[in-house]
Amino acid sequence: MQSVDQVETISIPRRVKGTKSWADIFAVSLNVCIILFFYMFDALYVMPQFLGFFGQSVHFLLTTWIVYNILGNLRLCTKTLTTVDSLPPKMQQPMKGEEHLWHYCNICQRTVPPRSWHCDTCNACILKRDHHCNFVGNCVGHNNQRYFIWFSFYAAIGSGVALFDNFLLAHKHGIGLFDLVAANLIIYNAIINPGAQDFTVFCRIISVLSVNIFAVVFPAALFCTQIVTVHKNSVMHDYSDRTYDLGIKNNLALVLGSRRLWTFLSPNIKSPLPHNGTQWKSQPSSRI
Repeated sequence: MQSVDQVETISIPRRVKGTKSWADIFAVSLNVCIILFFYMFDALYVMPQFLGFFGQSVHFLLTTWIVYNILGNLRLCTKTLTTVDSLPPKMQQPMKGEEHLWHYCNICQRTVPPRSWHCDTCNACILKRDHHCNFVGNCVGHNNQRYFIWFSFYAAIGSGVALFDNFLLAHKHGIGLFDLVAANLIIYNAIINPGAQDFTVFCRIISVLSVNIFAVVFPAALFCTQIVTVHKNSVMHDYSDRTYDLGIKNNLALVLGSRRLWTFLSPNIKSPLPHNGTQWKSQPSSRI
């Protein structure tokens, strides 16, 4: 059984304090700029060329909801503290009889809970550390994995919508998928044969499509990786480990909280986690 102190720590949002690395600041800023660029570019420039007022309104509402979920989950993933220090002082030491389950961190010079590992970037031990992601400027761990999952999901979906819109624009200007693959050759031909086609428009569209494709593939790969880790209740650096696999329903609750897939609708939906990240059940249901 968990103590009252343990239960109370689950629903209290805790935020990161201190400075971020320059790599984190740059990556998060780039992330936000790319998201807002595609949002504004498609809504204000691309879609007015293909849709009427009603179609633009529907498109605007859909993309606004997607961007809200991207930025909302990004903000909470970045701000939510998931280090061992996020625990109340009483919970930063093992309970009686569980001392053997904790391990010593030579860098922090303290004992830390099972599944907690040190992050050199954050300079702290992270509760159920999955990995450090510069694009959210934080370690992904027990307290914020939910936000990272939905951030990567909506980033892939939003970029996919933008990619479809931008391919429509490319098709309108006579640019096909092969042109994207053979862009260097086409740019070379445009230089030696000036005036053959609108070189400036071609370069702009090719640049947008190239960034857009990366913006689809990268978060989609992250989301798929997270699906594998949630399915097995593992972490990214050891995704094949099934030691803590309690079945998909329980695994989802451990990551998404009590409301599980309802968290898909909004990052602001309250969904308390079942425990504070210091005690983990393993496969045959022994408590650790």
